[in-house]
Amino acid sequence: MSIRGALIALTLVVRLQASGQTASQELLFAKHLIAKKNYEEAIYLLKNVGTSPSLAPLQNDSVHFFLGNIYYTQQQLPESITHFDLVSGLSKRMKSEALFFSAFNNAYLKKYSVAKQKLLTYTPVDSGEHQVRNLELAGISLLQRDLKNFDSLSKSFDATNYSIDQQEKKMNEHRDRILGQPKKSPLLAASLSGILPGAGKFYAGNKGQGIYTLLISTVLGLQAWEGYHKDGPSSARFIIYSTLFTSLYIGTIWGSAFSVKLKRDQLNETINNQILFDMHIPLRTLFH
Repeated sequence: MSIRGALIALTLVVRLQASGQTASQELLFAKHLIAKKNYEEAIYLLKNVGTSPSLAPLQNDSVHFFLGNIYYTQQQLPESITHFDLVSGLSKRMKSEALFFSAFNNAYLKKYSVAKQKLLTYTPVDSGEHQVRNLELAGISLLQRDLKNFDSLSKSFDATNYSIDQQEKKMNEHRDRILGQPKKSPLLAASLSGILPGAGKFYAGNKGQGIYTLLISTVLGLQAWEGYHKDGPSSARFIIYSTLFTSLYIGTIWGSAFSVKLKRDQLNETINNQILFDMHIPLRTLFH
């Protein structure tokens, strides 16, 4: 928190307390600060309110709920989870939103089992929450690449619920993309480059790199061969070009295997980001 923000927040707290403001009024003011995106001041005020011994349980829930939302907005997800999890069930609406966003934050942080457990132990208050919970669980199954569980959950997708119909369709598309990923082997890529330099990178999908590697390897190999036959195995020309060829040859074998893994990881990361995006939209629709 900046020094300026701390001073402003401290001044606000002193003024509120001096004027005899109640916790409810302070919470309303904190909500105003959040709406104005004065997050530093709001955090300071809320934490000060949260230390009040006369704070009612529902007001305490509001403090943690507001803090959870602020930290969520600021992408400080561990802090957001901590405060969302401290919201009790006194207000079902507040508890529902806190739990769903806490589960989503855990999924975003790749704590899939924690996210799933939160949702499975929660009882939805209506059919809308039930369908969104089902969608979130289906998304987590895709993130875990548990297609069997996803298929089971997707059977209950309800096309009549327009608010999440598009995301349900998107989840099925993500499933198809996961199944349709190229089944390329890093070991095979390395073996191909061992047989023909650059062939493994061509196999991995890096055709330009594969052709370039083959050309450079050919030039270096020919220079080493010519140096050996013209100048002998102890010549500088042969030693330099054979060393360069060997280094490139070994590096290409390792690089080809890495290229396959990198391509696969990049594709998985893209799919995961799209899954998380389609998990997030229904939450915003349901609670906002």
